[in-house]
Amino acid sequence: MDKLPTPTSPTARSPLPHLPDPQLQSAPTLLQISTVPVNSTPHKRKAALTGLHQPIKGNVSAGKRRRANAVTTLIEQELAGAQHTCLDFVERFLFPESPNAATTGCAEEILSAIIATFKQAATEATTIAHGIRCRKFDQKHVYVCYPPAYTNKDYPEWFCRFANAIQQHTSPSLTGSSSTCPPTKAKLEWCVVKGKPLRGTHNNDIRPDFVLTCGEVDGEVPLEWRSVLVVGEHQSTGSNASEAFTQLASYAEQVFIAQPFRIFVFGVLTSNAGPHLTFWRFDRSGAIGSETLNYSRSDSDLLTVVTALVSISQMDARHMGFHVDSISWGDEHTYPLDQKSDISIKMFKPILGNSLVTVDPSLKLAVLLKELVFLAPGIVTRGTRIWTGALSSGEAIVIKYSWSNTKRALEGDLYQLASEKRVIGVATILCCTTYENVLTHLHAGGSPAADSNFRQPQAYKIHMQRQNRVLSRLVLSPTGRPLLDSSLSPLQVAEGLLAGLIGHASLFFQGGILHRDISPNNIIVIDDSLPQLTLVSSPVPTTSDPFAWIWPRDTPLRGCLIDLDYAIEASAQPSGAIDRTGTYPFIAVQVLRGRERHRYRHDLESFLYVLIWVCCYPVVAGSANIISPFDSIWPASDPLSKWRDGDEFSVTSHKVACMIDDPMYFGLLLERFRPGFEHFKRVAKEMRKTLWSQPGLRSCKLSVEGKPSERVGGQDQEGTEGGGKEYEEEDEEESLRLLPEEVRFGVSNKDGFQEVKKSLQWLVAILQD
Repeated sequence: MDKLPTPTSPTARSPLPHLPDPQLQSAPTLLQISTVPVNSTPHKRKAALTGLHQPIKGNVSAGKRRRANAVTTLIEQELAGAQHTCLDFVERFLFPESPNAATTGCAEEILSAIIATFKQAATEATTIAHGIRCRKFDQKHVYVCYPPAYTNKDYPEWFCRFANAIQQHTSPSLTGSSSTCPPTKAKLEWCVVKGKPLRGTHNNDIRPDFVLTCGEVDGEVPLEWRSVLVVGEHQSTGSNASEAFTQLASYAEQVFIAQPFRIFVFGVLTSNAGPHLTFWRFDRSGAIGSETLNYSRSDSDLLTVVTALVSISQMDARHMGFHVDSISWGDEHTYPLDQKSDISIKMFKPILGNSLVTVDPSLKLAVLLKELVFLAPGIVTRGTRIWTGALSSGEAIVIKYSWSNTKRALEGDLYQLASEKRVIGVATILCCTTYENVLTHLHAGGSPAADSNFRQPQAYKIHMQRQNRVLSRLVLSPTGRPLLDSSLSPLQVAEGLLAGLIGHASLFFQGGILHRDISPNNIIVIDDSLPQLTLVSSPVPTTSDPFAWIWPRDTPLRGCLIDLDYAIEASAQPSGAIDRTGTYPFIAVQVLRGRERHRYRHDLESFLYVLIWVCCYPVVAGSANIISPFDSIWPASDPLSKWRDGDEFSVTSHKVACMIDDPMYFGLLLERFRPGFEHFKRVAKEMRKTLWSQPGLRSCKLSVEGKPSERVGGQDQEGTEGGGKEYEEEDEEESLRLLPEEVRFGVSNKDGFQEVKKSLQWLVAILQD
């Protein structure tokens, strides 16, 4: 499963008077679109790792950092093992359910028409038009392709002229269509863009060699990523095929970012060594390519290429790669490209069990999407998109689309389970629906015959068993701002942390669900300025509520916990390999090391990292004292950069040495807290003790999980002997073994929660005074 962290490499940063929050990859949030964070799935370093930073104070290079320093490598890692060659790619993906698909006879007529048109307009008698010549051998016409050159300078121009000529000479009489225009009802044009920036995601250095775009094309107006339908890359001189493919994939990622309802993207990869072309299709499970086509002559693959380009020019929204089943969009728009398309989600029926005050559960509802507030980049990811909306009665809601791995429980099912268990402090689900399944709907696979039609069928089958995904839509309430929002006051941050802790405890102790992805994006402060939905539920007397110790039901919370993408039922811990989940900078040490299964104390550890993060960011000039020679430990300009950018070994080593083992280094970290967050230092110190203090000692030390028989002295709680598990590190051999139900030695999960809750309650109270 995809998992992981976030943004920009500090080595590329130039000194800035004010740095924005390093955007974290984790879960849905409700931010303004101007600062859309990018989300990812934890642990593994994905392309979603780095944020889509806005240019800072006109510093364009800041907007380019994501591409220049990280993403190419990240995409290469993301697609490793996720590239497959389909032997019937053209038939399967370029002519799906298309009764009017062009034939090879149609392709020959198009090539003939191109040459005939050129002859009429040319001043010289020739049989070459747009690099195409017709030869006649033994009463058989053979069309030969003649690109002027295969250099990166000349080839993209030729390809676009050729592809546009094919479109121009495609007529209903050739394709069998009764319409005078393609189903898209849009003007499509292949354009060379390698020397032109494309507007859309602050990545002006991302420039495909050529693209198929929809809408009017004006040489005076820069193209936008929102209008790109197909991306193209011509292998540059000196680059290899793998590098060219990664570049093509990076363009597909930009299309996914700019077009929230895109479920797959076509790509065209051409060679600098000869007339060789490969079609690719990128989706949330990886990339599938055709066999390399030799388009030099019509008695090889030229006719296949022509018919494929004809089919692409006539595809409707669904076959071009847009999700259409759950949405509708304005008539003036050809595709559901982005928020400019007036997109509405189609009718949904609220889950009856929620008994909403303002919603008649017998009615179905339709909601206009108001604003895209969260998106996740990357390719092989959940691809999460979060929209705000409002019911007709005015209450604010959130609509979340994401690609869930079919090996995991559906997020909607866990929300429903939490609702049935009367969990508090967690977002409420109103509706959950699933749509496209990558294997069966997008790949037309799942049968032995279909899955065997790959160059390496077994590898493809194994990959899809691990990475098959299904698109799900959740409608949730309430709405709010994540802890990352720099406009939140210290009191609001404290209230959000307390609410997140309460929600997490209720989810675990009461609902039997472990969250496993605590991050600043997954805790929101409820927006009191908007009307929120309320629930009707039968009152439970405090005296009869077995979970009243978590939080009194009659006392409102100012925030809640969201995103159950990586949550699991606590009784269903997976067997076999340890499943490392979480958002990279906030993953507990032993989970990131791959030493322990994720349990309650690890999420509690993540809460400490979240508190520290929101207290340090955004960094304000002059707010952090430069303490030489220790500035390299917690850099004043970006204190926690090592947590975000280091590998697993360096991150865990840094946390153990500088946060757990050494109180002086931890004290230096507290000096990096922003103005107004001084009171948070006491809470951070107390949480550190809750997690790592040692019995009878004033020091803190990392403890590892063991068994009762591995207690100090080789005695378990009953006094029987037992051999301890060997670990490589000496400090781990000497440390106290924790029971799975303990936060620290001798302290249960429940008691550990109560300690942290008490600290946060104190913090809220003192900030309210």
